[in-house]
Amino acid sequence: MKKTQPMKIKKVGLVIKHHQPEAAILAAEITAMILEVKIQPYFADESSLLAKDIARSQNIKKNLIRIIPKADLVTECDLIVVLGGDGTYLSIARLMKKRSIPVMGINLGQLGFLTEFKRTEAISALKSLLSGVPPIIHERNLLEVTLQRKNKKIYQGLVVNDAVISKGAIARIIGMEMWIDSHWVNHVRADGMIVSTTTGSTAYALAAGGPLVEPSVPALVIAPICPHSLTLRPLVISDQSEIRIRLSDRPGHVLLTLDGQDVVDMKEDDVVNLRKFKKHSLKLIASPERDFFSLLREKLKFGVRD
Repeated sequence: MKKTQPMKIKKVGLVIKHHQPEAAILAAEITAMILEVKIQPYFADESSLLAKDIARSQNIKKNLIRIIPKADLVTECDLIVVLGGDGTYLSIARLMKKRSIPVMGINLGQLGFLTEFKRTEAISALKSLLSGVPPIIHERNLLEVTLQRKNKKIYQGLVVNDAVISKGAIARIIGMEMWIDSHWVNHVRADGMIVSTTTGSTAYALAAGGPLVEPSVPALVIAPICPHSLTLRPLVISDQSEIRIRLSDRPGHVLLTLDGQDVVDMKEDDVVNLRKFKKHSLKLIASPERDFFSLLREKLKFGVRD
């Protein structure tokens, strides 16, 4: 966590949860507020109809609202505001390959570990940021995931939370072989495997029995999904390590899923390589009203007794 200098913001990108009336209403309020302080709002093209509705309802000239491809928000804007849940947040955070800009998440979804700001805090928090108050920024590591087939790169992408190897609908255990750096670890028979950043330790890895890890810890979590061996437990390793997993036994459909957003079919002998993305981290604008432990208490009822 670090406090930064005041941000120089001329362009604000908006990423909005689809078919969410509350998100649409808030987007209109934010757009009007941004334009009042002479800042250009940019909408992802997936929200083009909403942007046009906002322009019409607020009597805003068309050229004052820009509509561009979602991936271009990262290169064009100085700040991105997400209106939705963690899934909406992940959809833009995973595009930070060439450049990383601060992302402010306003929670209109369910849990909201990444979208820290509440709906009632949104306008005042954004006004404060645009007026020059230095934000609190959490730096979160990203994971680079590569799928290889017969020594050819089939897919490569970034992960904020987790990469998951999992069986399809048929209830058959899959086989995987795992290495960490150059060290052979074991042969795993399970329903799948999760490799998680510490940011993602509160997501799927937690549901699979993994530990809660404070996000600033430089670590990765490896959590098997329903392993056949009771001795196979989750591992916490250095985020400087590289993980290699080979799909050694594929009795049915097997998938590689990144952050619940991208899905790739895997074939037997495919290899998944995972390592920390070294170019830059994700910049998450944090609420001054809460920290990781207050989020655990609020979202997961951490330590609450029946």
